[in-house]
Amino acid sequence: MRTAAAAGAIILGATAVAAVTASAASAAPRCWTGSWKVTSASADLDSKDLKFKLKGGSGIKLKLAKNGKATYDFTGSRPLTGSGSVKGVPTKATLTLDKKLVLKNKISGSAKGGIVGKPKTASGDATLTVRSGLITRKIDVPREVRRNGDMGVVPRNARYTCSGKTLTIRQTVDQADLLSKTVWRLKRA
Repeated sequence: MRTAAAAGAIILGATAVAAVTASAASAAPRCWTGSWKVTSASADLDSKDLKFKLKGGSGIKLKLAKNGKATYDFTGSRPLTGSGSVKGVPTKATLTLDKKLVLKNKISGSAKGGIVGKPKTASGDATLTVRSGLITRKIDVPREVRRNGDMGVVPRNARYTCSGKTLTIRQTVDQADLLSKTVWRLKRA
């Protein structure tokens, strides 16, 4: 059960990697401000006991404001699905996000730069349901982010590129014994 929850927490990190907002100091609009929609996401997880590849997440709506506010609407989005192994046992998993999450983050640059999240600012009613085999676990996303720091949800040191019509966010997190690599592709909504 703990391993499934950890996978869910890290996979959720892929979603929040898409949270990019700016410092209110800049008056000019940045490339990444506005409304976005996830077209695809992928996550590779690797640790001693967990090896997983997931993809999906299309349809997540993300609104990015100049004042540092990122609002996610997961309602109706596609789940992240994948396969791998837990302690050497082959398994499959489905991670479904629902409802809304609000976060503040700091970003540098306009067409490319870095993203650092602020986990204590998480609010909303977003949930993550992790299904793997006979195990199902539902996670209160904002509460877990606030309580456990970033829980893999808030970008720590993500990098992004923005063309005006597309936004791509990449992050690699090496947390204790778990390495996660995520890529999110979004288009302007």
